Amino acid sequence: MIATRVALLVALAMAAGSLAARALATYAPVSTAAGFAQPIAVATDWHAFGALLLAALAVATALAGWAYLRVLSLLRAGAADDLSIGLVACVSAAAIACAWFAPAIFSSDVYAYAAYGEMARTGIAAYSHAVLPSGDPIFAAAIWQWGNPPPACVYGPAFVAIAGATLSALAPFGTLVQLDGLRALAGVALVLSAIAAYAAYPGQRRERLAAAATIGLNPVAIWCAAEGHNDALALAVVLCGYALLRRAPATGAALAALAGSIKAPGLIAALPLVFSSQRARFGAIAGIVVSLVVSYPLVRALVTQTAPGGHYAPQASLQAAFGAYPILAAVVAVAACAFLVRKAMPHLRGREPEGWVYLALALWVLVPNPYPWYGLWLVAAAALAPGTRVAAVALLLSLTSLLRYAPDAIAAPNEPAAIALGMLAIVPFALLR
Repeated sequence: MIATRVALLVALAMAAGSLAARALATYAPVSTAAGFAQPIAVATDWHAFGALLLAALAVATALAGWAYLRVLSLLRAGAADDLSIGLVACVSAAAIACAWFAPAIFSSDVYAYAAYGEMARTGIAAYSHAVLPSGDPIFAAAIWQWGNPPPACVYGPAFVAIAGATLSALAPFGTLVQLDGLRALAGVALVLSAIAAYAAYPGQRRERLAAAATIGLNPVAIWCAAEGHNDALALAVVLCGYALLRRAPATGAALAALAGSIKAPGLIAALPLVFSSQRARFGAIAGIVVSLVVSYPLVRALVTQTAPGGHYAPQASLQAAFGAYPILAAVVAVAACAFLVRKAMPHLRGREPEGWVYLALALWVLVPNPYPWYGLWLVAAAALAPGTRVAAVALLLSLTSLLRYAPDAIAAPNEPAAIALGMLAIVPFALLR
């Protein structure tokens, strides 16, 4: 029963973090009153108080992270016979529920999701940089967080449709319930991802259970699902597609690729299927083509609006460690990417799963702002190669990605602090030596 007890510590640690944050919230300064007055409070430039709330999450994540890594170790050692996929799913759901009760979150993305869904629902193009009309509670809440006009949508049309349908179904219950509906969708998706991983990943029961636990019990993935991030939804679709491969290769591959119509990483996750069996290759290519075609409005908006107005400001990343010298940062990131791709090639030629983890890390170093929810894709890749050094690096990076919350929750750091933050965020790469 030791593995079960250790797994339960993940949920208990997240509960302790939420309770500690709630205790701190009773001493919140007056300057945070407007933020707490919103349907869901988002810690933004809260300075010392933001640092305290983030510290509570960090300590909870560290405790949950120890339990998480211990569960994975027990599974590798064959000392977790008491674990089952049902238990992993239940603990994951309980941990998400515990994280949900934190008094504030650290990302405003759920407000953006709601705005895009409401725009689609009311006939406004979600990919336009449109000024939102007054009088709509969802728009009012999003404007408070993001300004007016808010940033143009950077997600696929399938997600915009899902967000709009969720808002429509919950409209009679008010803004808070609509926002919480989007958060609940992400929570269910993370649990579904763990279950789908159990069905999709290769190996015996123990290996498949390790894959499920790697995804479903990761404390940062749990927190990001509680915040409502749509990466969990895209990953769930990808893994459900992979789970179908044995019975219906073309259908499964197409479903995995269609995750790209939710969020772009879904397309990348489906690319290995292009090099699979003939039927899977046909399904993957069909799904990729459909995702790209329906995402034309998104691609056009990215090229004509988002990219030209973009501002290079790396934080908590390899590039941030050289942020004072943008050209040097870009050169270092590309060199690191090339190094990791080179490390991946012999593994890929030998059909060893570590190759895919190296490729995931290669993409990670190219991201100037690796937000914690991006780490879910690293976690899914790490589940392919349990117990390997490269998988350990990916899992630790998913945990240190919490550092990216600091500039938003506390305040924009000065140059020395930004460099230090970037160096801390990439410490796990030292394990590759």
